[in-house]
Amino acid sequence: MASGNRFKLRFEPSVLCEPRIRLEATYTRRLQPSYLLNLKNFLPSELLETIRVAYQVKIFVCLEVGLGGTGAFVPDCPGSWVFGRTPRSALKKVRAALVEWHGWLRRHGERPHIKVDEIEVVEDEILRVTYNPVEAGKPEPLFWSEVLPISGKEIERTIQLMNYSRSDLLKLVSALDEEVLDWQPPEKPRTIRNCLKHIGIVEWWYITRLDIDLPEEFPEDVFELLHSTREVALHNLQNLPEEKWSGVFQPKKYVDPEAIVCNLWTARKMLRRLVDHERLHTRYIEKILKMNQNRE
Repeated sequence: MASGNRFKLRFEPSVLCEPRIRLEATYTRRLQPSYLLNLKNFLPSELLETIRVAYQVKIFVCLEVGLGGTGAFVPDCPGSWVFGRTPRSALKKVRAALVEWHGWLRRHGERPHIKVDEIEVVEDEILRVTYNPVEAGKPEPLFWSEVLPISGKEIERTIQLMNYSRSDLLKLVSALDEEVLDWQPPEKPRTIRNCLKHIGIVEWWYITRLDIDLPEEFPEDVFELLHSTREVALHNLQNLPEEKWSGVFQPKKYVDPEAIVCNLWTARKMLRRLVDHERLHTRYIEKILKMNQNRE
């Protein structure tokens, strides 16, 4: 094999599901993405090992580094947001979050192709902020990776992930009695009922971040609220005008004065947050339910 012959494997993210892959190896032909899973059919085992070890799959991570904490997320894996005391600890949690995220897809019938043990976590973007990203109600800054326009397939993928997340949430809370829904956990900010209300209203709020006007009427019953705002969100995603798919928006309504510096939104940021937010609060509810069980 001539040492001077090289090819590059460069594959972009697969519709908010598979991480972007950047590999390089010495070989004589150019490969298409569909061949990635079948390399073993025509590459020598030695070369496969070189690709596996020396050119691992790179997962690109965004970090929000603030006072007392760091948030981290993988743009290609919506719903993988984690928190750590330091950037180092947050990056360590990213790997565990990726294992959980791929397991989440499998539980909903998907078969992810990426092996998590072959992943290399890479810092792709760092924002340094003057607040603690770990605290509830923090501002939501815009990352450069979220400025790119979205596609119709990415909207479809987001809706699919939202359906997975909502299925998990309802399975967790649908059978809870009133006492459990309204139990105030010590040293925690929300009851489960309040958390559910928050999930529903914030989902509605995310849609308005693209300067979309929505009716401000919400059902009193929290489960009806969840259903109502989800229907509004799905309708607006499925009918999102293409002029909203790109550009940066600075909405004027429903803006926290203390967070106005972070009041920049794109469709990509909105899609990510629609999945991230419900998954974060579903994990919070899981913790509250364990606390409630342990007090009995």
